[in-house]
Amino acid sequence: MPEGLTPPAATVRELLGGAAEAFHFQLLAGEAGLSRPITSPRIQKPGLALAGFSRYVREGRVQVLGKSEVAFLAELPADRRAQAIRWLCATPMTCIVLTTSLDPPVELTAEAEALAIPLLRTAMGTGETIDRLGRFLEVRLAPAVTEHGVLVDVYGLGVLLLGESGIGKSECALDLIVRGHRLVADDVVEIHRLGGNLVGSGPDLTLYHMELRGIGIINIKELFGVAAVRQQKYVELVVQLDPWQQGKAYDRLGVEPKSYEILGMRIPFIEMPVAPGRHLSVLVEVAARNQLLRLSGYDPAQELTRRLGERLRESGPIGTAALPGLFPPEGKGEGDL
Repeated sequence: MPEGLTPPAATVRELLGGAAEAFHFQLLAGEAGLSRPITSPRIQKPGLALAGFSRYVREGRVQVLGKSEVAFLAELPADRRAQAIRWLCATPMTCIVLTTSLDPPVELTAEAEALAIPLLRTAMGTGETIDRLGRFLEVRLAPAVTEHGVLVDVYGLGVLLLGESGIGKSECALDLIVRGHRLVADDVVEIHRLGGNLVGSGPDLTLYHMELRGIGIINIKELFGVAAVRQQKYVELVVQLDPWQQGKAYDRLGVEPKSYEILGMRIPFIEMPVAPGRHLSVLVEVAARNQLLRLSGYDPAQELTRRLGERLRESGPIGTAALPGLFPPEGKGEGDL
């Protein structure tokens, strides 16, 4: 967890609705405990906790009982079964999930109800439940932030366009889509940190939609087809669209790459001035291609610096006058914008 970020948490109640509806969990007992927090995406099988060794039952995890655990309890004498269930439910329990539509022992149902421990059941097998529920919780519990911008897939690179309202982010993204690239999210970009990656997506409500001033809301998928959209993408480059300001010094060489921090991670960053006559979508394409070159190990700015250093060593100390056009004075060259 990056420093300064609050660990996220879900509740057991969320497993019964919303994005978790696909699991078809059935609540058997413990409704009063549906507000219990789930703080870890790792799913646990209690195993030896049924025999009283409960040291490694972790708080905040979903506990799964499959055929082997239920069969073990069924073969115990009634008094030992009740004792095993009391040992299990005395641990820092979040909830219990029964797989394969198994019927719980009556003692487990009673103990779960008495201690307000949600007891759920699913028709899925144990392996599938652990895999799918773990992946669901990994996303749900990942640190997240919302950015006001547009996320597009340009040549396979996730490019996040930022800038003040009305600067032209959506129009730039639309031009990129027309040129064959793909929209991930417009206006609201939800970013989750999954391990060492930042994954961006759009809210389900506005998925594939885009707002264009003067036109209104459009559906990119319906207008351009399924190949023009995707549901999520790694955020790998941030481009800040900035209104052109006379006299402001913009980076012209890119020798020292800048970065933008999201959820404790540094992402390559470009500040791109916006002015009449600048074809933003082409510039974003070039920025994406250039970043892909850097990721492959070739940095044009560093290469030029290296060649310039070699020239200087060969010719001795010289001034910038000996290199006409390479370093034009500040205030000149705005015609390129």
